[in-house]
Amino acid sequence: MRLRRDIRFCVNPKDAHNFVQLHDFLDNEYTCNVRDYSRTGLSFYLEDGSLLFKIGDIISHLRFFSHDEEFFQGPATIIHVQDENQSGKIFSRIGVHLHEKQIDISSVIKIDKITKLKTELNDFIQSLARQENLDPEFVRLTHHMHYMLKNFEEQLKFREKHIHLEDKTIRPAMLDVTRDMAFTALQEYLVGFYGQFSEITSKFSTSNQHFIHREFFQKRLNSFIMQSKLLTFAYTKPHGYAGDFELMSIIHRNQFEGETLFAQVMNKIDCEGTAARAIRNRNAFVVRQMENLINSSRHAETLKVVSLASGPAFEISNILLSQPNSNMPSGLEFVLVDQDRSALKNARVRLEPLIKNRKSIALHFVQDSIKRLIVDADNNNNRLYENADFIYSLNLFDYLSNSASMRLIFKLYTHLKPGGLLIVCNIGNHNPQRFSMEYCAQWYLIHRSEAALQSLAAGLPEGGVIKLEKELDDCNLYLIIQKPLNPDDL
Repeated sequence: MRLRRDIRFCVNPKDAHNFVQLHDFLDNEYTCNVRDYSRTGLSFYLEDGSLLFKIGDIISHLRFFSHDEEFFQGPATIIHVQDENQSGKIFSRIGVHLHEKQIDISSVIKIDKITKLKTELNDFIQSLARQENLDPEFVRLTHHMHYMLKNFEEQLKFREKHIHLEDKTIRPAMLDVTRDMAFTALQEYLVGFYGQFSEITSKFSTSNQHFIHREFFQKRLNSFIMQSKLLTFAYTKPHGYAGDFELMSIIHRNQFEGETLFAQVMNKIDCEGTAARAIRNRNAFVVRQMENLINSSRHAETLKVVSLASGPAFEISNILLSQPNSNMPSGLEFVLVDQDRSALKNARVRLEPLIKNRKSIALHFVQDSIKRLIVDADNNNNRLYENADFIYSLNLFDYLSNSASMRLIFKLYTHLKPGGLLIVCNIGNHNPQRFSMEYCAQWYLIHRSEAALQSLAAGLPEGGVIKLEKELDDCNLYLIIQKPLNPDDL
């Protein structure tokens, strides 16, 4: 006969309202988030818990809480221990069977639902109170933009429906004309709106002002704005961070992508924004630097290029496609470094076929974190970074603090061979797309002035040549550092 198991209720990983308290054999107290629970058992997470507990151990006094109300206290036996990697830390999922008493499931569910209801109602009431503090011009512009986008969406739906009734031979041309005209008109409208919004929000002096206006803006407009594939990726962050390789791929494709004409137009508008164009320009800038390096090193025995936070590495595929073997040095190494395994896999799939039968070219794909690169002197990957001719980072420093940036630049400089070149890209203070990035998608970059970017090279050994270049109306800044040659090489 098959035994009937108790129904288990899973807890949202972001919900810390369900937790347990317990003591180990040294009487150290722990408070741990619950993963799931039933009438007769539960499981919880404890960092490195497998070092403290094993199957069969008895926790003499376990307490289970939901929203600070206690629903169980008593002994429990450990029946399951499994380690899981969570953001680089090892957490043990520990399952226990409860002795004697049972959890009153209906009471737990009741308090969960009532508390959730109270929270949602309170959020609604607070949102009404916050709206009293909204800038009137900001509110007017938001309503105006809502009206305009709604009309555009309805018009494009109407056109799309009727175009699909036309003859197949004329349908593509009609769709192209509709897309192009809608893109030109809507882009002009949105650029104007975002400019006015930027002017208003630039006067805000507190984070709370930004918060209440961003919340109002998103509630009114995100149903339209999130139809852009680019901003949806930036907002949802499916890989856990902004600027992932898939988002970079959308920017580089720069196409009318989406299921509807309206969605396609919205995506194309975002891909043509100043910051998106700046990202594409960075690739072109680095390609030119690599071409110069390859042409000047054609007769060299080896050449090593390191891409930090490499992402999709379109610039490397451009070089491999454009440069014939006769132009290449006898040994060319590309080292692609990224913390995201998926990004490296994506780059590998596209790049490895390009070096087939090109034995002089080697590709190395290295999963490594910036923290380990900075602080770990025994990092096993150091040998791949050492004696590099060219190190560059396209989209990393837009997210790094000044202190982390300075330490990383110093570390990368030590990996350059004499005469080697280091290039750091960063977005400048002039970014007309900043409002839509922050208010639509909560996509935040660290914007730097020329002086602020150049100051990141402070503390490097004397003798290095440090200069700064800019382009695209100062939206793109490049910190260029060249290590001096050894006296014997002069």
